[in-house]
Amino acid sequence: MTETKGYLGLLHRTLRRLETAVFNEDTSPRDLASLTRRLLELSREIERLESENGGANAPTATEVEDEPFDPSEI
Repeated sequence: MTETKGYLGLLHRTLRRLETAVFNEDTSPRDLASLTRRLLELSREIERLESENGGANAPTATEVEDEPFDPSEI
């Protein structure tokens, strides 16, 4: 990943640091729950921001309009 400056870059660096702590076997079980929760929150925040900015990881959505149900087509 290219290092991004600004808020999103900070979030990515923090995410990597949290990943290191969460997946380190020496991390205290007492701390693991809060670190994991924060890791997931941060991941969602990054995903949201990248989606808003049209980032490469942005999910794509396609609007589809339903047609009226016609039982005779079954």
